[in-house]
Amino acid sequence: MAKKLTAAQIAEAADQLLQSYSIGMTLPALPEACRPRNMAEAYAVQAKLVAELDIDPAGWKIGCTSAAARAILRAEGPFAGRVLAPRCFAGGTSIPSQSYPMRGIEGEFAFALAKPLKPRKKPYSRAEVLAAVEDLYPVIEIIDSRYEDWGRVTLPEIVADLGANGALVIGAPAKNWRRRDLAAIPVTMRAGRRIVGRGTGADVLGHPLEALRWLANNPPTPEGLQAGEIVSTGTCTGFYRAKEGEKIAADFGPFGTVEVRFV
Repeated sequence: MAKKLTAAQIAEAADQLLQSYSIGMTLPALPEACRPRNMAEAYAVQAKLVAELDIDPAGWKIGCTSAAARAILRAEGPFAGRVLAPRCFAGGTSIPSQSYPMRGIEGEFAFALAKPLKPRKKPYSRAEVLAAVEDLYPVIEIIDSRYEDWGRVTLPEIVADLGANGALVIGAPAKNWRRRDLAAIPVTMRAGRRIVGRGTGADVLGHPLEALRWLANNPPTPEGLQAGEIVSTGTCTGFYRAKEGEKIAADFGPFGTVEVRFV
């Protein structure tokens, strides 16, 4: 049985990712000697990386909440990644293409929390997590990776790398969303006039609130979820790799459209 990573090995893995962030290089993989082998080690590296980056976190993204995403990443269940405050953009923004070379695009529901959801022994119910939510937002998650080919690295390595979160593009808060069945809300992704993805809220663990409940009951840090954080719940539209110069729009039906352009 392989030994657990030491604090020094966790720090070395975080430093490898930090260098990638700092100078814009990509890695073939993390060195075997400091490569996380499970979710606990992955979250430890992720937390160390966030601390070393010294950038305020804005919340979380949840990955692999759809069956298609789990199949692509060979994951047994969801995972969480930190979202950094400087990488949260308002809908309609233009972003330099070179800032996010991978430009993976996903349409997602995101919740802003009014109350904390701290770790506890008794699992949170859907009603309890709903009571902690202030607003619902339509968002586009930009997927980006510090690896040369994220299909060739392990899932714990992806999780260590902030869960492959590059940025969130956040639309206007949805109106009257508590009166609607989020599982039935259609989401359509377009690149220019082409439809490049579609789905519904049901693609996210059956309902976006179930993804939030999963995160509340499986917190990646001892502090749990904090008031004011945003939590993006996973793709409803599949994964699309945007081209340079493309305008991307995710249409959430009654909740409006969020757009981003890569320039």
